[in-house]
Amino acid sequence: MSHLSAIVYTSQTGFTRRYAEMLAQKTGLPACELGGPAPARGTGVLYLGWLRAGGVQGLAKARRRWDVKGVCAVGMSPEPNGKVLGDPVLPAFYLRGGYAPDRLTGPYKWAMSAMARMVTQNPPKDDQERAVQDAFRQGGDWVDEAYLDPVLDWLSRQG
Repeated sequence: MSHLSAIVYTSQTGFTRRYAEMLAQKTGLPACELGGPAPARGTGVLYLGWLRAGGVQGLAKARRRWDVKGVCAVGMSPEPNGKVLGDPVLPAFYLRGGYAPDRLTGPYKWAMSAMARMVTQNPPKDDQERAVQDAFRQGGDWVDEAYLDPVLDWLSRQG
């Protein structure tokens, strides 16, 4: 991990922050929130951000500021839907986070409320649809340290 100086993250509802803090504890690297006190410009970082419209929130900003060596995308689905990143060179990992509608603010709250109405308007066809509808209605927390295993394995092979 010698060429990584920090874990940088952005978190809307706290799930990504929890993963960043877990990684910091396991690696000894500092966890720095995007926009807060940060590592020196141009240094190597692991970036964590939440999935938003198929992209990773804050990744473009992080790439302008640091040498992003890997990225973790945090989302509410059991598995990532479609292509998470458009960069085949950048190591990417998916971490299942959660959904906390009560912690959303601004345009994210409005957009996710509309999505929740759309997802829950029809009766579920199966248990998977029922689980998705329940998550949109009540929220859910699926953060699990086990999701970090591939990230920690990759980190152990760096530097």
